Amino acid sequence: MRKTLPLLILLFLASGLSAQTFQASIVAGMNISQIDGDDLFGFHKVGVNSGLRVVAKLNDRWRIGPEILFSQQGAYKPNSSPNGSPFTRFHLNTLEVPLMVFYKDWRITAEGGFSFQRLFSYEIDDFQGEDITSTIAFKDNLIAFKAGVTFYVKPNLGINMRWSKHLTNIDIDNAINTSFKGRTISLRLVYTLGEGEEIPKPTITE
Repeated sequence: MRKTLPLLILLFLASGLSAQTFQASIVAGMNISQIDGDDLFGFHKVGVNSGLRVVAKLNDRWRIGPEILFSQQGAYKPNSSPNGSPFTRFHLNTLEVPLMVFYKDWRITAEGGFSFQRLFSYEIDDFQGEDITSTIAFKDNLIAFKAGVTFYVKPNLGINMRWSKHLTNIDIDNAINTSFKGRTISLRLVYTLGEGEEIPKPTITE
């Protein structure tokens, strides 16, 4: 059932909004992330953020729809960092399904929504670089809030920046007496299939 969740979401949107015009895009880029509570300060962990987007065009300005993403998150301590953390690395591999609302004005699209993340593997290294993954249990299912903006260079090509924060604690049983919540900045290219996005004129108030 969990593996079919993204497909069920797409089918639900398709059945409920069949009269609308749909638009598909390919998104590809990277995450830079950190985890609040691990004492590894700074966005040093780099990972992949890539997948597909399908939206329903409600009108010239508004869109709504999901993405299906492979998203790598976590935290990392560079060799030059003086941080006194008991960890050096968190590496999270997730299947992520954001449900986003988009508002377009001219070449710029603002976006906001919530994301379901299925954590299917992770690795944790202690301050000596030893693998301690088996000693800490993380939650399989996570929820995050997302907000971002896209600038369309061309009708088919946009540059997207998105900010994300977990609303749920990653640590399943608070075994190390702290709350772990990830924060991520995503930098991506958005390639829209077909004719691409129409670029309306800016809104002018008389």
